[in-house]
Amino acid sequence: MYTGNHPHATTRKAQKFSPEDAIVVILSDDDTISSALNANICLQGWRPHLYKSGTEFLTCPEADFLGCVVLDARLPDLTASDLTHLICAHATRCPVIVLTGHGGQAMTVNATKFHVSFIPQPFDLNALTEKIDAAIQATMEIGRLEGNYRTLTPREREVMKFVAEGLLNKQVAFKLNISEITVKAHRGQVMRKMNARTLPHLVNMAAKLDIGVGSLH
Repeated sequence: MYTGNHPHATTRKAQKFSPEDAIVVILSDDDTISSALNANICLQGWRPHLYKSGTEFLTCPEADFLGCVVLDARLPDLTASDLTHLICAHATRCPVIVLTGHGGQAMTVNATKFHVSFIPQPFDLNALTEKIDAAIQATMEIGRLEGNYRTLTPREREVMKFVAEGLLNKQVAFKLNISEITVKAHRGQVMRKMNARTLPHLVNMAAKLDIGVGSLH
């Protein structure tokens, strides 16, 4: 769930990132894959960071704006446990694209917390580039949502949570022990600060930020 304590919260608050700032991690010991992806990523104007082992990547300092991670599941030192750790550590903040072994079908997991795609090799370079682009755009959108969410007061965050859960204004008022008029005022501020066009739009934002049942910020 989003708590406002993202490890790079200060950096993102101080800066506005563009797609050209996006770092794309390539984690593979296959020189053919690394070279092809590196050239294509540079061509798109993104910034590639190449790693040849899971250990090297897991011990490196994190980048300010990690657009997405492309990792080769066939790395010799990448155990199932390491792969799970990489996904859990990064897929909550940016999409992870896993290049699996030969055969099989491409699969995307778009859960509330995890955004992971599994692509069998050999892969189509142009299709993968499009997926990386979509991943970077999704990361930027989450960054914008996080920035807007930080502008909410503690009370507005409470109201947003309850409204996103489907509670009526009078129910929110009862839970927070405030008047319904006050709830309406806070709700209006939430909609304005989050740039939400409609209630479903706000609910979708809350889902992306993982503001769910039992989480008060």
